[in-house]
Amino acid sequence: MLPFPITYAPRVCSVNIPVSIIFLSIALILISYFNMANNSHSVPVPAEPPSDFHFKYTVLKGYFMQSEDSTDDTTFDFKKSNFGLINRTYPTDTPSSSSHQWKRFETHIRSLAKDDNIKVLWLGRHGQGWHNVAESKYGTKAWDCYYSALNGADNITWSDAHLTPTGSSQALAVHDLWAQQLPNGIPMPDKFIVSPLTRTIETADLTFQGLSLPYQPYIKELVREVLGIHTCDRRSTLTHLTSTYPHLTFEPNFSDPDLLWETNYREPLDARKYRLATFLDDVFAHESGVFVSMTSHSGAIASMLDVVGHREFQLETGGVICVVVRAERVEGKREVPERGPSDGPEMCDGPPGV
Repeated sequence: MLPFPITYAPRVCSVNIPVSIIFLSIALILISYFNMANNSHSVPVPAEPPSDFHFKYTVLKGYFMQSEDSTDDTTFDFKKSNFGLINRTYPTDTPSSSSHQWKRFETHIRSLAKDDNIKVLWLGRHGQGWHNVAESKYGTKAWDCYYSALNGADNITWSDAHLTPTGSSQALAVHDLWAQQLPNGIPMPDKFIVSPLTRTIETADLTFQGLSLPYQPYIKELVREVLGIHTCDRRSTLTHLTSTYPHLTFEPNFSDPDLLWETNYREPLDARKYRLATFLDDVFAHESGVFVSMTSHSGAIASMLDVVGHREFQLETGGVICVVVRAERVEGKREVPERGPSDGPEMCDGPPGV
């Protein structure tokens, strides 16, 4: 029922139009709008699995130091440790094998991948963004309950946050590491998957552009950060992204508006884990390449590590962790968690303590 009565038939161009026709027209417009939204690439969280099968994942240890329990993630520096590659021999080594560790590693991994669904995942966290600066400025408690829901404050903008100068420098440091290791035979990624948020796009571009490798960033919706409330995690429209970054390739049916981000609901941990599990299922089911780069976020990477059974490993902004993963196909859909309560604290009406 409308909040006000209609007591006459409107006249348009001196023609009487029955109220019933106006109502019918409005209804058709609304139905059309919602059909367009539902047909766009929107994966409700939780959502029905996309396939009648999923994967069970296993981390293969003995290749990268980040996967070893003895490695201290609070002090480990991948830039000083060859991305963490463990110096060792492989069963595929021969007297004529290259002296370069990376080349022998690639030969061994590709031999394993002939018989198993094995991939090496280069999981890179974006460089420092303005939302990281804001959380440090206001404190995590105030950030979570108030400032995170704003577009910005105090001359700082963090809605779909851009990189800070420090964040750009962090990405360029990883670029330099790749440039150093490419002559040593480091395997070039077969695919460059990137989150659709601005800070990850900027990080991937600064990291990989200008190197002697076929960099073509491929945007996938589900590899983004925790969904909801925090405006830094609300992505820009497809229209804006394609005009700003014309070199990007987007997965099919990528929607123009952000259909996953909700103003008053923060994605719970089990929903995030499920989302990243379905993302990995898609990658292992459809990507033929063995070496896959993923530029993402701390929360998303933590969930991916959890899904594949990796130890917890905290990444600083601009950090990279390499993981060797085996996927075994399991018939039946992945179990969908129930939609739980919003994650995080209740929102504040104003800055705490003010």
